[in-house]
Amino acid sequence: MTRVLVGVQPARGHVGPTKPIVAALLAAGHDVAVVTGARYRQAFEELGATVTVLPEEADFDETDLDGTIPGRAGLRGLKLARFELTHFVRAMPAQLSVLDGQDADVMLCDPLMMAGLALSRRERRPRLLVLGFLPFMPPVPTGPPGHPVRGAILRALAPWVTGPAQKLAKDLLGGDPGLLFTDWPLRGDGVLQMTCPGFEYPREGAPLHFIGPTTVSAASEHPLPPWWADLDGGRPVVHVTQGTIANDDLGRLVEPAIDALAGEDVLVVATTCGGRLRPGPLPDNVRVADFLPYDELLPRCAAMVSNGGYGGVNHALRYGVPLVVVGASEDKREVAARVTWSGAGIGHARASAAPRTLRRAVRAVLDEPRYRRRARELAAEMAAGPSMDEVVKLITEPPAACREW
Repeated sequence: MTRVLVGVQPARGHVGPTKPIVAALLAAGHDVAVVTGARYRQAFEELGATVTVLPEEADFDETDLDGTIPGRAGLRGLKLARFELTHFVRAMPAQLSVLDGQDADVMLCDPLMMAGLALSRRERRPRLLVLGFLPFMPPVPTGPPGHPVRGAILRALAPWVTGPAQKLAKDLLGGDPGLLFTDWPLRGDGVLQMTCPGFEYPREGAPLHFIGPTTVSAASEHPLPPWWADLDGGRPVVHVTQGTIANDDLGRLVEPAIDALAGEDVLVVATTCGGRLRPGPLPDNVRVADFLPYDELLPRCAAMVSNGGYGGVNHALRYGVPLVVVGASEDKREVAARVTWSGAGIGHARASAAPRTLRRAVRAVLDEPRYRRRARELAAEMAAGPSMDEVVKLITEPPAACREW
């Protein structure tokens, strides 16, 4: 039996891909302790894991970020990114206060849980693996290969965006981290990257194990709506979503996409994920739900329009669904860039797009076979990756005993 400690931020997009790994470890007879926020305590306890809740200063409610993270309200764009990076680092001591009290042979750590930075510097520590449900960023993002201008812009902006967080990390650690604080996964023992090689930029020396998307989204979790049979009506199905966090204003993507496709011979299936559409009737070719089971929906889709959540995008690619991505918050610029670079769709690194732009992009993805063909190639890469039993072995057995992915 291996003692596994899991540290995961209390956000749906982080917890969702972590739960199946925890469940598989428990089913294989390993001991699993989870450190996360109060909102997700029950979700992990129901699996059979021991759960410790993060201290209040390190916890937050993803449905009310402005209300539970003081100082966040009113910030946008790069100012918001600068604030959030500093906030992640500031939570390090509180995270360590609960992680340090746990005995473990292996730790699985959220890449945004900066306690991992402190742990990675220690000579005596558990084997440290990173949960790769975000784009793999180290070193400082430079953009897709072959795009030197975008890379130069990102490198020029990086010091202003990351400077306060880097200084705070240095102060909290009592010395220079020796690398950018967000690059700490390079100091761990491996990253369980939840995609396939064709969706991540080539990196020399990066400790990546490509395990594919792990999230499960079944009808048992999200019941089917009364109009579900409409998906089998013969029209191409286009799924539209703004994800689970950046959905406070559906006018950024969902509503423009509905307007863009109102006159097209497609069935638009939109999920609001807690957001609210503007009042008024919907076009006849639109169906709306709060949440839907992706493992039932995506195999029926001809395309997906997304704001670029890494998990949702890779879930679509698992089923060979080509993409239109429009996003600029959190890590979504990086995801949009990867969609374009990989050839699996069209990515726009911006906060919103006009209906005309969206209509043109969706029509291209539907009408040009190269996008569907590339998405299916990535789906085949994912299918050839490790099974969940093999992921468990990768976590719990010595590296030499495991097949490389």
